[in-house]
Amino acid sequence: MSKRLAAGLFALLLVPLAPFAPTAASAAPAAPDLTSYVNPFVGSQDGGPDFGHGGGAGMNFPGAVTPFGMMQWSPDTVRTSGGGYKYEDNRLRGFSMTHISGPGCTGAQDFPVVPLSGTIGRSPATHGADYVQTFKHENEQASPGYYGVTTDTGVKTELTATNRAGVGRFTFPAGKPGTVLVNVTGSINGVEDAEATIKGNTVYGWAKTGGFCGTKNQYYVYFHATFDRPVKAYGTWKDDSVQPGDADARGSAPAKVPQIAPKTVGRIHNGPAGKPLTPERRAFTGDVNVKGPGTGLYLQFDSDQPVQMKSGLSYVSVDGAKANLKREVGGHDFDKVRDDARKDWQKRLGQVKITGGAADRLKTFYTALYHAFLQPYVFDDADGTYTGFDYRTHKVRKGHHQYATFSGWDIYRSEAQLLSFLAPDVASDIAQSMYDDAHSIGDVWDRWSHQNTVTGVMNGDPYHSIIASAYAFGARDFDAKGALTSMTAGAERVGPKSGYTERPGNAQYLKLGYVPGDVATTEEYGAADFGIAQLAGRLGDDATAEKYMQRSHGWQNLYNPLNGWIQPRFADGSFFSPFDPADSGWYVEGNGAQYHWMTYPDVKSLFNAMGGREEAAKRLDAFFAKLNAGPHEPLAYLGNEPSLQSPWLYAWAGKPYRTQDVVRRARTELFKPTPNGLVGNDDLGTMSAWYVWASMGMYPVIPGRAELMVNGPEFPKIEIRRSSGQQFTITAPGASDSTPYVQSLKVDGKATSKAWLPESFASKGGKLDFTMGSAPNTEFGSAEADAPPSFGEGGRSYLTAVSPGLIPLEPGGSGTTTLRVQSLTGGGDVTWKANPPAGITVTPSSGTLKVPASGHADQQVTISVAADAKVDYHSVPFEIPGAGDAGVTVNVAHKGTIEWYQNNAGISDDDNPGLANFDGGGWSYSSQALAAAGFGPGKQVTWNGFTFGWPGRKPGQLDNVQAMGQTVELTDAPKAGKLAFLGSAGNGDVQTTVTVTYTDGSTQNATVGLSDWALSADAYPPRFGNEIVAKTPYRNSGDGTPDKINVYVFGAAPIGLDASKQVKSFKLNTPSTGGGSFHVFAWAFGG
Repeated sequence: MSKRLAAGLFALLLVPLAPFAPTAASAAPAAPDLTSYVNPFVGSQDGGPDFGHGGGAGMNFPGAVTPFGMMQWSPDTVRTSGGGYKYEDNRLRGFSMTHISGPGCTGAQDFPVVPLSGTIGRSPATHGADYVQTFKHENEQASPGYYGVTTDTGVKTELTATNRAGVGRFTFPAGKPGTVLVNVTGSINGVEDAEATIKGNTVYGWAKTGGFCGTKNQYYVYFHATFDRPVKAYGTWKDDSVQPGDADARGSAPAKVPQIAPKTVGRIHNGPAGKPLTPERRAFTGDVNVKGPGTGLYLQFDSDQPVQMKSGLSYVSVDGAKANLKREVGGHDFDKVRDDARKDWQKRLGQVKITGGAADRLKTFYTALYHAFLQPYVFDDADGTYTGFDYRTHKVRKGHHQYATFSGWDIYRSEAQLLSFLAPDVASDIAQSMYDDAHSIGDVWDRWSHQNTVTGVMNGDPYHSIIASAYAFGARDFDAKGALTSMTAGAERVGPKSGYTERPGNAQYLKLGYVPGDVATTEEYGAADFGIAQLAGRLGDDATAEKYMQRSHGWQNLYNPLNGWIQPRFADGSFFSPFDPADSGWYVEGNGAQYHWMTYPDVKSLFNAMGGREEAAKRLDAFFAKLNAGPHEPLAYLGNEPSLQSPWLYAWAGKPYRTQDVVRRARTELFKPTPNGLVGNDDLGTMSAWYVWASMGMYPVIPGRAELMVNGPEFPKIEIRRSSGQQFTITAPGASDSTPYVQSLKVDGKATSKAWLPESFASKGGKLDFTMGSAPNTEFGSAEADAPPSFGEGGRSYLTAVSPGLIPLEPGGSGTTTLRVQSLTGGGDVTWKANPPAGITVTPSSGTLKVPASGHADQQVTISVAADAKVDYHSVPFEIPGAGDAGVTVNVAHKGTIEWYQNNAGISDDDNPGLANFDGGGWSYSSQALAAAGFGPGKQVTWNGFTFGWPGRKPGQLDNVQAMGQTVELTDAPKAGKLAFLGSAGNGDVQTTVTVTYTDGSTQNATVGLSDWALSADAYPPRFGNEIVAKTPYRNSGDGTPDKINVYVFGAAPIGLDASKQVKSFKLNTPSTGGGSFHVFAWAFGG
């Protein structure tokens, strides 16, 4: 878009008291109708770069919806987005009744309705392009509870909604009949089965659909609609056939966009080869397929008058949809329903009233507040019945609602707290809904639920933080004790239940205090455990609170004092090396630099580990050099969730004025009141809620708590009314983007030097009086006594690391490593003692280190191996009271052998499968199954004239070499004509280059390929000339459930060598393309 056009659009968007046309008119003073400040098109156009996590737009939908409404009747464009509508596209494929606001994946978009001028022609299933209609944005309008557009064919569509129903009004050009198509199999992710019926001027039906983010779980959705005009003709279509006069349709349809199965979080990473398969959202952003099998209905009308379509929704039954329509719409016409929807929005938006402020910022604020009130949405019918996660019908308590679609990984950081603050009645019902859902399937808690289905998308266990935050903010009208019991059951469980694993890697988390190789999941589990501890403490369960507080400090097990970063650590205690904080491969939608700050309950300990407040502040300054750098730079990424809390961490460093600057920059640079006003997915209100908090001048940094960190408001006066009655007044005379710095603050009339508010403020109400200025007051909040609380109970006083943590040594050899002890508190004398096994000596073997406050002390030690030491892994633990575990693993092996280079554990014992992770997803070969196939530990195996030594390692130890650029230095290689490998690939077929170097200095390159170890569930034969040398009928899972699919070991096509020369070394280069991994279990020379 040109700058001139963008400027024109911006001016047009400032018209009050009228629905937003995306190219609407010019700025005006504040209007009493707060809905006039809402632009539903915000977030529908790319506002930033696409970093691969769902696009660079909010993915919001602009259609008709009421606060937390089940009915979300909205347009869908041919070019898809998570919300169904892409502002850049001018092609409409229909108006579906269900949507998700701002997701990174496609979902819902059920029952698209297509009004058209004329009669039906070829089947809309196989000739969908015939029914795509173009439009211009100047002919489009949207406001809270209303959407309207006139297409280039002259058909005017208007939509409005109640909670569970909607009314469409279609005005057709004169001279032709008007036709309404109802595509019952039109759901974006396909429909397994659907049925619909025409009966007079009524249509009704259902669909079985789902597939959010590529998952398999499905839900049933129902509709019942009536038309106010006589039906002149009707019929159905199925696939390529149109049947005039037919009143019943049944069929199915494939997904309209590619379905990419979500990656599951990497669970156990015993060596540096196994990067986690992060469960990131990978949105498809191309065109929707409008051609293919499908089923629907059509109804034809005279075009002399507008046609009203009243439709009810239900997730229980057709009768439920019919009753919802009768209860909520009844005899009301379109204009009445639209007016009531506007009033509902005015009341909800009116909970926050602003005086003063620039018009564009008011529009940005109220649009963000609008988006925060969209989801989750009511899921029960008007009679209180709803379908649970167990697919049974339940009923809510009188006066309450069941809610659905929880973007847990996202909303626990800002949205859940905002709803708990402004609408504790709604938040209480949300908490009860989450608990009821989990309890109905055996106390199994999801991470990202869509409708009444578990998806398991993303990582962590976020609902526990949401429940704890709701209770902390005063949303307490739910069964908190029952929820706590259910939460702890889920948090303790290892492995699957009800077909779902709540905490992948939990066996290792419970044993080690971290998930090996997985910083993101460890920190997320820590946040969830902190939430459990907080809720337990508030309910008087001190034992549970103490237990989970200890578990919440898992990040301390991943902090490497030798480099000052929280980083991947493996099951043997070693840290991944070399560590690059910009590397996103080990994380979920972020990188090491962004996840480093996610210790929100105990920021003080993190800062002490980093060397104190000043050092932490310097690193924060460097971090905020960019605000939305994406996942591949070691800088802030405020367009996505892991960075959202980080601007307020300056309060713990005594520099809250830096928070004020960063937040001002973010508010003005990343949020706008235009269609391109969001730089990342809104994620069901998460980003919008962030902006609302930031604009009100306070933010809930610690999930599970209700303290608010202060940054200063964006407006001169803000009045807030909670649904529970408490009121808040925030004054900041002269507040604007040019005066972002807090000069002073009074809380309820009393001056404070603290840049944070206690929990009591959020629950009781009160008044904040800010004095703002254009220059920072560096004294405000600078005293250490003014820092916000940190919850270090159950944590450590010291952190330790040994580097290198894995040392390869030959029998009779020696090497050095360094022990570092880092203080998290006041420092002092720390004793240490090494406890080596027989055959290993450590010099010195014990001592005392003087560790300064917020500082560290080092001790270099020499590791020596006896000449007769066995080739094996030998663990040398260090005993350091109060500092947790530390140690070094000595890999006693001979140079030039495969044991020297092994870096991945791919074979596990059936009775302890969690100790291996071949493919980064927690799967491994079974040692027992391999032995049954003749590949037992240390066995010699033959193939094509080559004799190989199968790894002799114990199950769960490093047993194969994943190609990552290693150069294998050979000591006794023969002159040979061929070099052969036994191995396989993880996560797809993989080729790499092997560089052979001869003793005369000459080299040769050869390409070697290995097939996927499962052949994608036997979908194709081996590739690259591979031959199967071993086959097992199952593989092991890190969570203990065997996967009964065949997995293989292959012999790769041998590399031809110059037999007149002796091989000095060969290099296993890192595969340059694809996401798979190349694993070698053995090599041999021959020929």
